[in-house]
Amino acid sequence: MKLRDHAIAIAAADAQISNISRRHMLKGLALSGFVLAVGLPVRAFAEGEEQKGPKKYGVDSMPHGYVDNPLVFVAIAADGAVTILCHRAEMGQGVRTSLPMVVADEMEADWGRVTVKQAWAEEPRFGNQDTDGSRSVRHFCMPVRRVGAAARAMLVSAAASQ
Repeated sequence: MKLRDHAIAIAAADAQISNISRRHMLKGLALSGFVLAVGLPVRAFAEGEEQKGPKKYGVDSMPHGYVDNPLVFVAIAADGAVTILCHRAEMGQGVRTSLPMVVADEMEADWGRVTVKQAWAEEPRFGNQDTDGSRSVRHFCMPVRRVGAAARAMLVSAAASQ
């Protein structure tokens, strides 16, 4: 018997399965104590130190922030087909559908004529491209709405000049 197999056999012999009810587990937690951690802003208690500027949250606090330039994200072909670059990677939350749909909706583009392409990794050009925390739509909905609205305004302006 190999040493590895012997170790597995010893571990299996020592293993014991115990069924614990939810009520029994909660009683154990109550006896051992239940701790609820609450974070307190340390800077709020610092004396004599003023906060410099407003606290940044969401997309404003991310490295490279956001870009809301329609010339970066939207391309319109002569036949009216629209290509939208999605700067966030698809990890199962539907980002490659939801963010381009917001742009297309603001542009009043026909979704059937829209193609979505993945933007390449270039944060200075596209803004923050992290894909963590399931926050792409929450943080980038307004910037991409502005992209779509600006693209639509550009189309209206171009049509009016003709």
